[in-house]
Parts: sequence; C-alpha cells; structure tokens
Amino acid sequence: SWSRWREGGVGMAAAAPEPDDRGDRRQRTAALLNAYYGIDAAESKQQQQQQQPPTSCDTVAGNVLDSQDFDAQGHFDTVIGCASVAEVLVHANAIDADVRDLDGDMQMVVHENYSKFIRSMDVQRQMRESLEGLEPDLRSIGSGFTRIAEHQRNVEGATASRASKVADLLTQQKLCKKLQVLFDLPTTLQRCLERGAYSRAVQAYSCCAGTLREHKHIDSLRVVLQDAEQQMGRIRSALELRLGSEKLSGEEAVQSAVTLLDVGCNAAFVAERFLEGRAEASRSCLHACFDDETQAGAIAKPEVSDPAAPEAACKVESPSTTLASAALHDACDRIATKWVPGLHQTATGFLQIAADHESVDEKLLLAFTTLEVQELRSHLTHLIKVKCPPAETLVSSISTVSKSLQLLPAAGQFLGSFLGNIVRAATAAVRSNAVDLMARELIQLHTRCISGSFRLTEGLSEELTRTESALAGQAEVAVNACRGLAALTAGDVEASQYLATGIQDLLASIAFAFARITWDCIGREPLHDVAPSLPACGGNIVSATALAKVEWNDDFGLACVWLGRRWDERISHRARSTAAAPSGGDGRGPPVEVSAEAVAKHAQASQQATEALLAHCTIVCGQRLAHRFCNALAASDMGAGALDTEPEGPSPVVEEVIREASVFDTQLARILNDSRKPRSGNHRRGTFSFQKSAMELDLERMMARKLQAFAPVPLTRGGAVASVLRIGFKAFYEYARERTFDKRSLWQLQLDAALLAELARDFVDTEDASGLAGLLAEAVASGANRCTQGGVLALLTAEAAEQRCEAWRKNIRLD
Repeated sequence: SWSRWREGGVGMAAAAPEPDDRGDRRQRTAALLNAYYGIDAAESKQQQQQQQPPTSCDTVAGNVLDSQDFDAQGHFDTVIGCASVAEVLVHANAIDADVRDLDGDMQMVVHENYSKFIRSMDVQRQMRESLEGLEPDLRSIGSGFTRIAEHQRNVEGATASRASKVADLLTQQKLCKKLQVLFDLPTTLQRCLERGAYSRAVQAYSCCAGTLREHKHIDSLRVVLQDAEQQMGRIRSALELRLGSEKLSGEEAVQSAVTLLDVGCNAAFVAERFLEGRAEASRSCLHACFDDETQAGAIAKPEVSDPAAPEAACKVESPSTTLASAALHDACDRIATKWVPGLHQTATGFLQIAADHESVDEKLLLAFTTLEVQELRSHLTHLIKVKCPPAETLVSSISTVSKSLQLLPAAGQFLGSFLGNIVRAATAAVRSNAVDLMARELIQLHTRCISGSFRLTEGLSEELTRTESALAGQAEVAVNACRGLAALTAGDVEASQYLATGIQDLLASIAFAFARITWDCIGREPLHDVAPSLPACGGNIVSATALAKVEWNDDFGLACVWLGRRWDERISHRARSTAAAPSGGDGRGPPVEVSAEAVAKHAQASQQATEALLAHCTIVCGQRLAHRFCNALAASDMGAGALDTEPEGPSPVVEEVIREASVFDTQLARILNDSRKPRSGNHRRGTFSFQKSAMELDLERMMARKLQAFAPVPLTRGGAVASVLRIGFKAFYEYARERTFDKRSLWQLQLDAALLAELARDFVDTEDASGLAGLLAEAVASGANRCTQGGVLALLTAEAAEQRCEAWRKNIRLD
C-alpha cells in the first residue's frame, strides 16, 4: 500500500506543474503586484518560518520553497523519502495554509488598488468639468490684461518727454534736504540737549560731522560745524554729570557711557565715572533694602530707666524670633531680586565699555564688586547682630544671597570671604545673645533672692538647680545654633575655618561668662592672668549695666558661689560636649573640640571668679560687723554714776555679731556642702589662754597686729567665716584704739572680747580661732592703755572674767 501511495503521489506531483487558466492568471497577477509594489515573497515567507517552530520536513528538505531555483519534484521526493506520514501531512497542511494566505493577500491588494484607481478617475473627471466651466472667465481676464498694457504704453508715451526733468528736480530736492539737515544740526543738537536725548544727538552729529569737516572751507558750513561742536561740548558735560548720578537706571547708565565713547571721551575716564555712579546707585539700593527693617523696628539696645532695679531689668526681653526671621528674610529677598541684578548689570555694562579699549583696566570691576559686597556684608552683619535670627532662617536667607552673588564675575575671589564674615557675625551674635540670656537668668535669680522666698530653705537648692539647668540649656542651644550654620560653609574652606573659630569663641564665652559677670557684679577688675581671656559680656544693657548695678544681696552672692563651683563641670562641659558630638547627618557641621589647655583656663577663670565672689561676700558681711562694733563702742558711755558698777551682761552687739556669723555659717554650709562639725569637750580652753606666759601673749598680740583683714578667702566654710570675723574684729580693734575708756567701759570691753573669742571657736578651726583671739586681746590691751582709771590694773582678773563669760554664754540665743 505504501508503494501504491507513493506512486500515486509521484503521479500527482508530476501532474501538478500543469496549471489551469485560473492558476496562470493568479501567478501573472502576483508577478505584476510584486513588480509594482516591491513585494518580496521570499523574505516574507522566511520571516514567517522564523516565527514558527521548524518541522522535521523543513530540516530534511534541501531546497527552500521560496527560493527561485525551487524544484517541486525534488522537494516532494525528499519529503516523502525522509519524513513520516504524520510529518508529511503536517507539511502539506502548512503549504495549503500558506497558499490560502497568499491568495487572500493578493485579493486584498487588488481590491485596495482598484478602489484607489476608481477614486483617481473620479477626481480627474471633476477637474476636467471644473476647467471647462472656467474658460469664459479666463478669456475675460486675458482681454483685461491686454487693455492694461495698451493704457500703460499710452501713459509712457505721454510722460517720456518730462521724465528726465522730474528726475533732475528730485535729485536737487534731495540735495537741498541734506543741506537743510546740515544747517539745522546746531538747532537739532540744542533740542536734544534740552530733552535729554543724548544718543539721538550723538547719532545726528556723527552723521553730519564728516560732511561738515570735508567742506569746512565753505564759510557757512564752517560756522555750522563750530556751533555743532560747541553744542556737543555741552552734551558731553551733561553726559559726564548724568553718568555719575545715582538716580540713573542701569540701562541708561550703560547707554550714557556708550554715548560718551561715541563722542570721543577717554575710555578709562568713562569706565571710572561709570563705576562711581553705579557705586552710588548700588548703595542707595542697598540702603533701601534695609531701610524698611530699620523703620519697622530694627531693635536698638533697650534702655532701662533705673538699671539698678532688677524688676525693670527683667522686663527687657530679647527680640522676637518671628520678627527677626521676617526681617532678615525680607532683606535678603530684596537683595537677591533688586540689588544683585543691578550689580550684575553694572558688570555687564563695564565689560561692554571695556570691549576693544585696552586703556580700561578690568581690575577696576573686581575692586568695585569687592567694595560693594563688603558694604552688603556690613549691613547684613549689623542686622544679624541686632536681630540675632535663628540659624535655619539665617542659612536659607544667606544661601539665597550667595547663589545670586555667584552670577557676578570673579565671584570666587570674594564669596568665601563674604560667607566667612557672615558666619563670624552670626556666631558673634549667638555668643552675645547667649551671654545676655545667662545674665538675664542671673537677674531673675537676684529678684527671687531679694524677695527672700527661699531663704535658708530647701527652695534655695531647687531654685539653684533650676537656674543651673536653664543656663546649661541656653549654652547647648547656642552651640547647636552655631553648628547649624555649617550649611552655609559647605565646600568653602575659608568660611569653614571662620565657623570653627566662631564656635570655639562661643565655647570660651560660655566658659568665661560666669567670670565676666561675676567681676562686673562685684565691681572689680579681673586678675591679670585671667583678664586677657575674658570676652565682653554681650551687647545687651541687661548684662552690661543692670547686673553690675543691682543691689547686693547675701543670698544672691552665695547662690552665685554655688553656681561658680559647678559652672565648668555642669555648664561649660555640656557646651563642649555638644560641640564635639558627631553631626549624625542632621545638618550640623563637623565636631569642634577644645584643647586641654583652653579647658584648664576655663576652669581656672571660674575658680578665681568664685573665690573673688566669696571674698566679696565676706567683705560685705565683715563690714556690717564692723559697723555694728562702731555703733556699740559709741554707745558704751553709761554716765558718771555707773563708773564702779560691773556690767550685768554682754553688750547687745555680741549677740548680734554671733547671730549674724551663725546665719552666714549656715548659708555657707548649704552652699558649699561643708557642714560644721560639733566641737569636742576638750576643745575649749580658758579665755585668752591664761595658761600662756606673758611672752607668748605678747607674741600673739604682735602677730594679730600684722594680721591682714582682707586676706584671700578659701572656698571652705570655716575659712569664709573666719574672714568675716577677722574683718569685724580688726575693725573692733581699730575703733578701740581711737577711744578713751573708763573702768566700767573697759570691763565691758574685756568681757565682750572674751565672750566673742570663746563663741568664735564654734565656727572656725583652731589656728583661725587663735588669730581672732589675738585681735580681740589686742583690742582689750589698747583699751586698757587708754583707760583713765588705772590703766591695765583696772582689768578684771582672769578668773572673774571667765566666770562671767561662762554665765553669759548660756544666755546667748542664736536662733
């Protein structure tokens, strides 16, 4: 059966090449379409075969169906011989599908071309009909053109004889008009001068001057030339004056400069005059950018009617942050939109003037731009100093200005210095504001101390802790504000160095703030080894005047001593830690560290200021005791009837002095955290150490006379109380030397001195107690030498004096 099927297939293949008439017609049609449209059946079929998965029959067949040398019989034999029945059937079905596709494509192409052909025939028929309808109109137009040509020939024939005369007259008329323009040149120039149309005047002169000079041998034209040159001299003077005016716009100034160059002025002179006028205009514009801020309340330094009144000082508040931000933002906006474009226009105009003029030095432009930017920097630094805006507003506003300045020629030569100085001014403003805020915080502390609401109570510790926390927070905020300025200095080495220096200065100001405020508060000059390092206390009158003139208060002084002992550890150290902290991508600049030497100076300044403040406290308290002793000695005269009467008790001044010393001791114990230890039983010795020999007593008295009342005060409770008592007892001794005593007043002096010496031992150590006792003993000896009733012999015996002191001591109340 396979052989019969194969023979039948071969027969069919052999009979296939004999096509009928319909097949021939299709082949001819496909050939014509292929030739007309460039259809490449082979390429199209090959693309379809690439898209379809290849069959085994296609792999076995050696010939390609779409090739020009296709052998149908050979292809058939190959497929039948090499492929299976299923593959042959698949191949046959594929070929039938391709034939059907080609037949459909051919029919579609024929239909489309037939439709196009029909439409083209319709268009041709319509055009032919339209042209036939236009034929009468075309004939009418042709006859019209013929008549026009005839009339033209008639007109030319009639005017040909006069044409030459008309041409000659027209030529003469043009020459007369030119002469009229030449003769009217002085009048034209005068009219332009009056109207300020200098460019038109120069243009008119330039057009006529050449002709006038060429024919100046003619008298009339020579006169016209002289008048014109005289008018041009006036125009040149007016242009020079106008070029230096600040009211002239940038375009008008450039036009005036170019006009002067056209007149023949020296280019270097024109360039210098142009820059002078533009400098005045730039300054006027710059002042206008900041005038609104001045009128709107550029904050002047606040004035306090009574700087010594703490209530008035506390009411002085810092500039509003919102107003400061708006002021700087508006000013920088006007600078970027008005002032900088004018500067850029000036630079463009100068380059236009300098073009093709080698005599103009282009360095003049750089000098001009640098001076104007310096003027801008001065205004901005003043505004920043007065307003002290937030760092975020400062960065955004100055960035706007710096971006606009980058458009100026050679901006790189002055932009770094500009940003650096702005950063320096900003850090200085932050530094001044921070110190002023710290001073204001101390003013508030002084007000509370004056009110006495927490005197010797736990409220004092709470208030001091709150004040310390507020001061540390203000220091941290100031450092963060300065570090936030790093966005301005990004990529600029010079500005970054300015910022690092400003932060270091801020840390120094914070560290030295307590020392500076302390020295101002006590009204003394700093020590020589500290004074060069102390910065100014800020620009606010609160810190500069009010704090220096406030009423002294012991509680406030001791509270400042408490703050001073902790200033470097709790406030300065926190500020330094904030400055040295890594940025962490939060927009802050690189960390800034302080050298160990600088830290040591900071601590030393705070220590010395604290010691000076404590010494001032002791001086104030000691002078109060001295005043009490003076009044007590002045009131010791009891009259003649009481000369032989022994004193019934100690003078009131003894209890007052010891009570005040006890209060001061209690305050110091709380402030310095140095409580007084109870005295042991064997600590007490006899009054004035009667067991000592006369030589020892004389030696103690001699040492007491040389004792310095205002010796340095250590930061200890006992040392401070000893300093207070030493000042009071020294004054007691000096007042006793100036008086004359009777027997009774001498006994009173002896007993008061003995009781004071005994009570003072409860507050000071042994060495200080010995010095104080020596001062009191010297006071008694001086009084005895000035006693009019027996001198030294009038003194009570040691036993009697000691018995009375023991009895009186039990009645002394210190609460």
